[in-house]
Amino acid sequence: MTGFEITLILLLLVTDMAVTAARSGLLNVRYGKLVSMGEQGILSVEATVNLVQRRIRLRSSFKLAQSVLRFTMGGLLLALVLPWEVNQQPALMALAVLVGVALVVWLIEFAVERTILRDPERWAVRFTPLGSLLMTLLSPLVALPMRFSDPASNRNLVTITEEELRNLLDAGEEAGVIEAEESEMIQSVFELGETLAREIMVPRVDMLTLDVSTPLEEAADELLASGYSRVPVYDDHSENIIGILYTKDMLKAWRSGDGIHSLRELLRPVNFIPETKKLTELVNEMQAHRNHMAIVVDEYGGISGLVTLEDIVEEIFGEIQDEYDIDEDQLAERIGPDEFVFHGRINLDEVNDLMGTHLPVDDAETLGGLIYQLVGRVPRKGERLRVDGLALTVEQLSDRRIRKVRAKRVADAGPNEVPESED
Repeated sequence: MTGFEITLILLLLVTDMAVTAARSGLLNVRYGKLVSMGEQGILSVEATVNLVQRRIRLRSSFKLAQSVLRFTMGGLLLALVLPWEVNQQPALMALAVLVGVALVVWLIEFAVERTILRDPERWAVRFTPLGSLLMTLLSPLVALPMRFSDPASNRNLVTITEEELRNLLDAGEEAGVIEAEESEMIQSVFELGETLAREIMVPRVDMLTLDVSTPLEEAADELLASGYSRVPVYDDHSENIIGILYTKDMLKAWRSGDGIHSLRELLRPVNFIPETKKLTELVNEMQAHRNHMAIVVDEYGGISGLVTLEDIVEEIFGEIQDEYDIDEDQLAERIGPDEFVFHGRINLDEVNDLMGTHLPVDDAETLGGLIYQLVGRVPRKGERLRVDGLALTVEQLSDRRIRKVRAKRVADAGPNEVPESED
């Protein structure tokens, strides 16, 4: 009898180890990696994928199985040990046995989990038959408690990391299931969390702003001519933005004749954000405050530019052109096989794509900004410089802003050449 009980206890212990291994593999499997391994033919994962999609029921089955196994082991050990010490404090002996069993089980479980979690996908596939068997056998016992539990907790959610989803997107694009444009759009959503406001803002020099003392009729003409739905308004000087003027508010007041005498009466609150604000955080702020525009300030509190909700949407879907935007064709005009005329506002990435160059994008985002960085002053009309195999000529200036730049590929570029600064 004693030998049989010991054998049974050891068998239960081995079974508990197997259930622990199955639970650790199947409940910690990285879904995206599992699917990717299946697509690459590394593993046969179809049954495992179907099983882990019912994670809540699977977890409950494992818990119930381990509870039954461990209670049975504890009961058998007590039945085996207590008769030996019946006259010597049996309660204390029982407690010692239970603590010892718990410690042994915990140590074994810890060791098994550490082994399984090194490669949960492969172990999950190996233990899929055991997981399926347990869920089938215990399903009637598990189903009743789940029926009366919180429905939200019973959703079969599978955690997928960003990296895994990116891998799935790449695999789907290669298989032709996902279009390249769709994949790029989803990738752009991920990049919102890494993109800062300063990277997409409209720079200060391109901002249309109104003085709060501007007469209503003149302000209405400015708004209608610009095509903008919102315009920042300043008081005294352009660094002192005091509010945002909505075109619809202006036109409504103008039409109704409510006795509005100053732009100040129509202004809505302005949202100031630092240059380092991440776009995901900015979107949440815009949703919370129900505004579509934020003024970007630098570390010294000066105005750097502005960001609109449209700018953020364009980061995901690409440029959204309307009748008031500068057409992309106007930003770059091909005038020869290796020669373009660029608008100063064109992004350096676009210049690199069109010209096949590697202009540095770390310290400047536009071609005009790069020229300012290189010459260290306001360039002159007709000024020439050479950088990364491009001969650049400033063709048109407007005050201090670079409007047009001629760029030509140079066969023998030589070292970068920058004009000397004027005294």
